[in-house]
Amino acid sequence: MDRESREMLLETAGRLFADRSGKEVVNAVEKGEWPAGLWSEITDMGLPLVAVPEAAGGADGTLADLLALLRLSGSHAVPVPLMETALANLVLAAAGGVPVEGPAALIAGGLTLAGGKVSGTAKRVAFAGVAAQFVAVIGVGPAARVVVLDRSSAKVAVEPSFAGEPYGSAQFEGAAPVQNLASPVSEVRLRELAALARAMQMAGAADRALAITVEYCKQRSQFGRPISNFQAIQHLLAELASCVAATVAAAEAASRDASEVGIGSGAEFSIAAAKTQASEFAQRIAAMAHQSMGAMGFTQEHVLHHYTRRLWVWRRDWGSETEWGAELGAAVARAGAETLWPTLTSSRFAA
Repeated sequence: MDRESREMLLETAGRLFADRSGKEVVNAVEKGEWPAGLWSEITDMGLPLVAVPEAAGGADGTLADLLALLRLSGSHAVPVPLMETALANLVLAAAGGVPVEGPAALIAGGLTLAGGKVSGTAKRVAFAGVAAQFVAVIGVGPAARVVVLDRSSAKVAVEPSFAGEPYGSAQFEGAAPVQNLASPVSEVRLRELAALARAMQMAGAADRALAITVEYCKQRSQFGRPISNFQAIQHLLAELASCVAATVAAAEAASRDASEVGIGSGAEFSIAAAKTQASEFAQRIAAMAHQSMGAMGFTQEHVLHHYTRRLWVWRRDWGSETEWGAELGAAVARAGAETLWPTLTSSRFAA
């Protein structure tokens, strides 16, 4: 998809998210209501197929197009499994499969495949509570398989996330997949791609939290002047902006690197760095945003919590900063001490 087409896609999707994924819809999801209308419009627009080849019924977009769309969805707190379904369709298309029917949940880990049957339990699966199908990659290397499992074959225990979205566990006992294909994407790689996708959503949410906070501080007056004029608030906003900028920059750099190498392998260091950065700053961004807005930021009526609570949840999704930081350290240790400084100061990471 060329730049003009991507801009048109994002502009159209942005209008849809703004019009159909407002405060009432997000709050309703947190009360257990599935936004059928929103999901229908998202699928009618073809967003879950954005990175699927045209020959397979998709929009013929790239991984970069998908990641840009996911950043936009994060900036609107879109409470549906767009990331999970779109990434599942991308992986299936790469394996020669067909897109999923309905909203999907992604799984990488916890399952085994033997004799054509799937068994095991996947925990803390995003949107397990509303998924019509589960898409899992099992195994690594040439043995990797991507399987699609109908909801009827799963025993789902719904455990809503702190943001109120229908997370949960999915248990399978000798389940027969409706698709079972050799996958160019390994179980490890799916985790990396999902972590990158989540980092992009976190970048969008962090950027929106900053915008909300700055606007509030400009409008809120105390002692006859906007609180944004007070030095303490200015320092807080400056630190908040720097954390958001670092989160966005790391996510965008990883998106660029992953888009250049494709979904099969590569950009592991950038992805690990992006998820580490996003997860590490999630708590600080949320804390500073709420602190800047005072009591108003803590009310249920304000929309700030739609973004900060998702940052808290997404911080753990597909690996926390501790897990990805350990992988970064292990990668540097394997490469040797002499590679650390050249890597950190290379144009790719210093930009």
